[in-house]
Amino acid sequence: MLLETLKTAALEKAGDSKVRDVRMGLGYTAVMLDTGSVGLAYTFRDTAAAGCTVFQGTRPLAGSPARNVLEYMSSDASLERTLGMATANALFNTACAARSMPEWQSSEGDLLDVLALTKDDRVGMVGYFGPLVPVIKQRAGELLVFEEDLTRADGLYSGSRVAELLPTCSVVIITATSIINKSFEHVAAAAGDSRIKAVLGPSTPLVPEIFRKHGVTHLSGCIAVDPEKILRVVSEAGGTRFFMKWSKKINLVFNT
Repeated sequence: MLLETLKTAALEKAGDSKVRDVRMGLGYTAVMLDTGSVGLAYTFRDTAAAGCTVFQGTRPLAGSPARNVLEYMSSDASLERTLGMATANALFNTACAARSMPEWQSSEGDLLDVLALTKDDRVGMVGYFGPLVPVIKQRAGELLVFEEDLTRADGLYSGSRVAELLPTCSVVIITATSIINKSFEHVAAAAGDSRIKAVLGPSTPLVPEIFRKHGVTHLSGCIAVDPEKILRVVSEAGGTRFFMKWSKKINLVFNT
């Protein structure tokens, strides 16, 4: 499982790092380490435990060794996996992640700035990224959007049709939340040999050596610039459009 591979890699980086602060917001979860770095992961609030105590794990989280919190990546509970993934991203998504690697180029900005779309492309988007839709429709020949919540926009396809339709797409954009809900492997396999296979969103771990094994050509995540402000936004149930002003969008592109 990808989550287990990411956990192993994060544990190798964790050392003696400790968790300084945790914010489990309604949109995202943020974890700050004692190094000052912050990682983000999407909060699946609809699948969280019922009742007034939503997080059922060990307390306090602040002051805990990062290694202990990373173990939640193996949990059956989505909120606990989110917590573990945010901790991993606090280790992975630091300034050093933006450095160019031997087979990868890094740049700042939106994913669509580095995608070379043409009218010959049929784009499959797994997870609804509203701001990207009109731009992709303008640049590509066709766009298919797969989403579990079909009320978010007109013309969406159910996620149950990924295996049927995604193999017909030359470009595939996959939400990083698929890592947390354990659907990434299924989606990546359905994407097959697509020309472009991108993982997108603040939950994206910037560890290209792991994702390349799944045929990923682009990773688009974020690095915190002002961690304290990001924590505040997450605490106030803010999402991407609010905390992105306090972070940098980073694209890692595989050089074929």
